[in-house]
Amino acid sequence: MNKKTYLTLFLSFFVFISLHAQDVEITEVPTSIEEFVNLRNEIATTPEGGAAMFLTALKIYTENPELGEKCFVVIVDRKLLRDGDVYKGFKLLNTDMSLIKSQMAKDKKIPNSYIKGSSKENNYEVELPYKYKFSSNAYSGSVEKGDFKLFVDCSGAPSPRPIRMKKNNRGLWKASNWSSLLLGIQKPPIDDDL
Repeated sequence: MNKKTYLTLFLSFFVFISLHAQDVEITEVPTSIEEFVNLRNEIATTPEGGAAMFLTALKIYTENPELGEKCFVVIVDRKLLRDGDVYKGFKLLNTDMSLIKSQMAKDKKIPNSYIKGSSKENNYEVELPYKYKFSSNAYSGSVEKGDFKLFVDCSGAPSPRPIRMKKNNRGLWKASNWSSLLLGIQKPPIDDDL
């Protein structure tokens, strides 16, 4: 392979990564399902925007489980919902909701670990605006086909964690697989002042 071909391939790969490696900023946390839906409709038009809304739903869930469950209904792929009384006649599948509940009960700081500025040294404390950094790779799938895997930076893990996004018939990106986002994070140092 000559230098020109190699350079063209390298630049093509770099452009591919750059196109799908944008940061998303949430300046205000929704306090109602209506506010969440409005923000979702505004920013979930990209895989990164949809992923940021799912992460925001996780953050909301740790502080307001009832609202958080409603947010999950409107930010996950329709195939992961069943009949229920959480929001507009739907709820998240029991297995998915149980996993979220159990992991958030173990450590409510997990959602904070995806927000820029958090660290185990600062006990994963965060302030608005919430900034999420996403990346992708050559195996992430196809935005054009509506199925795309992103990786979100995590201050509590040695590498970014994946979330798979699918685009619905209205052009909104919704989470279809997020189980890795619920894994535990590194524990903050113990403050031993004895």
